Amino acid sequence: MRRRRFAGRGLPSTLGAMLTVFLLAVAALAGGCGGAEDASSSADEAAEQETDTVETESTEESVTTESEEGSGPSIGETVVVGDVAWAVTDAKESEILVSRLGSEEGNFVIVDLAFQNNSNQDITFATPFVTLVDSEGREFEADIENNFTHVEPENNMFTANVEPGVTKEGKIIFSVEPDSSGLQLRVGEAKFASDESASIDLDL
Repeated sequence: MRRRRFAGRGLPSTLGAMLTVFLLAVAALAGGCGGAEDASSSADEAAEQETDTVETESTEESVTTESEEGSGPSIGETVVVGDVAWAVTDAKESEILVSRLGSEEGNFVIVDLAFQNNSNQDITFATPFVTLVDSEGREFEADIENNFTHVEPENNMFTANVEPGVTKEGKIIFSVEPDSSGLQLRVGEAKFASDESASIDLDL
């Protein structure tokens, strides 16, 4: 009776199976690493895009802020200087002034404004408190004679004191040079000893 030899016949199959499992594990590990690298790359790209967006928004905000800071007050806006407040409600150029006392030709700027006295004492208007300045830096004080001749008494800013807490509205006439442009009204604190002032763009 012959004995069958079984030893060694199962060894190649076992090694093959182990090798297959090993290769599959390596492949799975390699695939996992690649996926991690892709995920990491995607995350980095997203972070860079978000940073670029934040930087762009910051730059735009800075430009807007600088632009806003660079533009001064204009007609319709209230300007506070010390204990008083000014607001120009209208401004126009005219080559003739007409009133019941007659007419006069020239180069005039007529400013409508409101003045509020927030101090604790009466304020009497004076020409140095309001001055026109053109683009060349030339200064023009209020034309007192024409203000008394061609502005109604109730609208003449120079006729009466302004009491504390009171707002006075009226007109001021300025005589300017024919080539004056870029005009701004420089308003002060309504105190002779004060140098504090602000400028209002008249769009003229």
